[in-house]
Amino acid sequence: MVLATGAGELITHAKRDRAATWESSAPKVAQVFQNGFVIGLTPGEAKIRVYDLKAKEAAECVVKVTSPQRPSVSAEKLKQYPDSRMFMQGERRCYGSELNGQRAAGPEERRYTRSNRVINPRPLREDKPLEWEVQQGTEIYDGAGVLLGTVAARLEAKHGKVLSSKFNFGMAKVLNGRLCLYAFAVWIKPADAISKLVEPSELTDGAVGTSAWLPLDRVVERETLVERIGLGKPGLPALPLGTKGYRVTGGNPKMYQTEFGEMSIVRNVGSGPVPSHYLRRPSGTVNVLYSVPGFGLGGQGLDSFLAGDTLEFYAAKGAKVFVQPTYFPPKHPNAGKVGPQTMTFIYGAVKAKGCEPTYGWIAKEALRN
Repeated sequence: MVLATGAGELITHAKRDRAATWESSAPKVAQVFQNGFVIGLTPGEAKIRVYDLKAKEAAECVVKVTSPQRPSVSAEKLKQYPDSRMFMQGERRCYGSELNGQRAAGPEERRYTRSNRVINPRPLREDKPLEWEVQQGTEIYDGAGVLLGTVAARLEAKHGKVLSSKFNFGMAKVLNGRLCLYAFAVWIKPADAISKLVEPSELTDGAVGTSAWLPLDRVVERETLVERIGLGKPGLPALPLGTKGYRVTGGNPKMYQTEFGEMSIVRNVGSGPVPSHYLRRPSGTVNVLYSVPGFGLGGQGLDSFLAGDTLEFYAAKGAKVFVQPTYFPPKHPNAGKVGPQTMTFIYGAVKAKGCEPTYGWIAKEALRN
């Protein structure tokens, strides 16, 4: 079996209904769970051994873990237009560029998810089917492996408040030698290093919301989750990058504020998305996106990086740039009309030491030369 780092696969055992124990000869290369699911952590080889407790016999499988080989394409081969016309690229609806489109969702994802969040078959609460319990002290990291904080207990369940998170289908990343999953809108107690970046007004009971990376081994029902989450499924193509790097500083979220509230990034000004969602977030992070906001494509966050001067974003050569209008907020006398400010979204990659580059869209206003 060959696996890329961050990917996973179930080893078929002829008698899965019988008690068995699984082990890896090199757990830092490939980790195996007691349901036979193997994940790649670092390039190398590991032997995965299963012992059938009833038959008292063992079987072995060699797993080779490789570096991820993201398909590289040239801008000349992309379908892009000088305007923002809608077109279909296979089953994907796109606007202006095939890089700016809906994510293709296969049958596996549709069966196990709601709005690309993974459904828990044993929910902590019947009205919260997307929440998964995590352990006390569960860490949350940004895309470069910087500790942002630990999960805060916010969900009221039958046995009191529990620590929990929602997870995006297919999104996994190896950080500090551990496989991490992208936790969506999780509440955290900020680490000391970022507490000074978080404004007191953004805190609720000492916690702040963010979307970032949570170690899989901290999830209570990890075997169930790993079978449903589709490790390594979604991906965006790598394009040749320019040589000029931009610092990911987060910009100034206040530049789109009016006395009647914040400008909107979509024409339907009551729907919620606003410019500050694509600049420095309350937790101090900046999001890399799957698609450009404003087109109703349901683009998800792909990664989150702590704003500062240590990370660089490189624009892809030949990728289309989108300049998006902003609209006056609902309570403004000019509600819904185009405002004076715009936001510019560029496609490229954030490079972080020890991690594969993260390709996607980022607001130019969150960058600095």
